[in-house]
Formats: sequence, C-alpha cells, structure tokens
Amino acid sequence: MISRLSKLINSSRNMHLVFKPLFLRMDNVSDKQALDNLIESGQVSFIYDEIYNQLQELIKMKNPSQRIKGEDYQGLINKHLEGCNINDYGVWVYYPWSRRLVHLLDEDEFMLVRTNRNQYKITAREQEILSTKCIGIIGLSVGQSIALTLAMERGFGELRLTDFDTLELSNLNRIRAGVHDLGIPKVVVTAREIAEIDPFLKVNCFFDGLSEDNMDAFFTGDGKLDLLVDECDSLDIKILARYKARELRIPVLMDTSD
Repeated sequence: MISRLSKLINSSRNMHLVFKPLFLRMDNVSDKQALDNLIESGQVSFIYDEIYNQLQELIKMKNPSQRIKGEDYQGLINKHLEGCNINDYGVWVYYPWSRRLVHLLDEDEFMLVRTNRNQYKITAREQEILSTKCIGIIGLSVGQSIALTLAMERGFGELRLTDFDTLELSNLNRIRAGVHDLGIPKVVVTAREIAEIDPFLKVNCFFDGLSEDNMDAFFTGDGKLDLLVDECDSLDIKILARYKARELRIPVLMDTSD
C-alpha cells in the first residue's frame, strides 16, 4: 500500500509543470492510435462527449432567423456532418493532469460558438483584432483573475504568464484554485484553467518570474507584447518592467484590488 501510494505521489509530482492539453483528430491515423492507447492504458479516467449539443448550438447560431424544432436537429446535424461519423467529428482533447478526455468542435467552429454571446458587446471586427494581441501578465495572484477574464472573453491571441511562486494554502483567499492544486506553480494553475475553458488559446508560461535574464524573451520573444499587466509584488521588478515597457512603447496596466 505504501509503495503504491508513493508511486502515485511521484507520478502526480511529475505532472506539476504540465499545462497543455493534447489534441487528437480522428482523420489522422496516428492520433486515432494515440487515443486508443490512452484509453487502453488506463490514462483516461473521465470521458465527456457533448458534441451533439455543440452541433445544435452551431446550427442554431448559423440560422438565427429560423425557429428550429427539436426533432429537426438530427437531420440538420446529419447534413452538416456530410457523412462523417459524429464520433470522429471535431477534435478529442485530452487533459493529462486530470485524465479527462473531452469531445469538442474543432477550432474554427468552437471559436464561433464560444464567442457568439459576445455579440454585440464586442463586434466581429473587434473580436478579430483582439485575437491578434499578445498580453503579458506579471504576478498570478490578482493576475489570475485578469487572465481568466481575458480567456473567457477570448480577448487575446497569446497570453504570457510569469510568476516564480507555487500555490500555497494561504493563497486560496484570492486565487481561484482547489486544494488539489497546492504545490503547483501559479502559472500552471492559471494556464490549466484557461485550457479547460478554451484549449485552443495560446498560453506561454515563464516559471522563474520576471528577471533581467528573461525580460527580453518575455517582452519580445516570438513577437512584442501589445499590453503589459503588472500584478507582481516586487518593487524592483515593477520598476524594471516599466523601464522596459517604456523603451518598447508598450502600455502598462495595473490594478491594486483583489
């Protein structure tokens, strides 16, 4: 029993830095084999397949002026699938940290349905512009709430998160997480929750916090930040980050409330 417990503890610790899900598309032979292997090896504990309801939403969204009866959806969905088996449609997303396997619309259709209720709060053109923006967040206590709000609105194309700290019990007064997340880097806790809201969003984590050594990579790696959100506690990093942002003409946003 103790040996088995020790193995499970070590296995869980090996997952502490994992925050990116795995995408498996059934029209790809290797992906299909990988999905079978995950299931057969016992790495999948929960399967969530609500693809039919997602297709219903998609069809309803594409026909806003039409009042579709419940019994009509099956035919409309079959027409949309164009002969594809519904189990093979879209993408299966595997979350290794929770062993969940979720069946979703693939990215383009997923994004259409996910952002549908942003209209007309955000116009299609504004949504398109936001999807090109890169936002950096320093500090993932208050910063976590900002990151999750941006993710829910799909208000960015890339999010860069940096914090050197791991989640502690006393952090749970201001960080939306569970006791099962204790000991996990704050950037990972945040990135995982974003991936569970929208696995297609691009999130990059800087595990060592912001420093002079990685500042260039954070601000300009793979493209310059469009906005810096400062929620860190270190006064010296706040100052250094502002100097760097001024040099690169990147606007800085800071909020001082939980």
